[in-house]
Amino acid sequence: MKQTISALAVLALCVVAMADERQPTDAKSKSIETSLEEFAGTWKIIDVKPNGSTKNATQLVFRKDRTYAALDANNKPLWAGTFDLDPTTSPSVWDHRSFESQKTGGDALGIYELDGDTLKVCCVVGAWKDKQWIGKPRPTEFKLPQADVVLQLRRVPTSQEQD
Repeated sequence: MKQTISALAVLALCVVAMADERQPTDAKSKSIETSLEEFAGTWKIIDVKPNGSTKNATQLVFRKDRTYAALDANNKPLWAGTFDLDPTTSPSVWDHRSFESQKTGGDALGIYELDGDTLKVCCVVGAWKDKQWIGKPRPTEFKLPQADVVLQLRRVPTSQEQD
């Protein structure tokens, strides 16, 4: 009887330990999903450094399925791709890659700061080769020359969004 109780106690501790190990992953997933809800929408580019680095893009559209598009002043798509967020880091991570750069292994490692209807993003451009990053390290601040591109964006009200 003692062995059965001991075995049940050990089993209960294992189940609790396994649940504790899953919690951070679940908490991180929930945090990412919440951030995707806040991040999704159309954003007008209000400042870009260096000038011209957005190649005529005036808006970025981020979707909940983790795809994005860059639009010109006539809402014509210029390029599109995918992105990932990790709001559990400091600063928060925003990585993206255009569909064209995915063919060559190109990527952009970045950070973001979301404050209501204002979004700051910055990134460095590089590529993955044999699981090693080739390029500048991920920025830790929103400034050049640490970053290749720094953008300030303002959310376009829902009634004005173009997708």
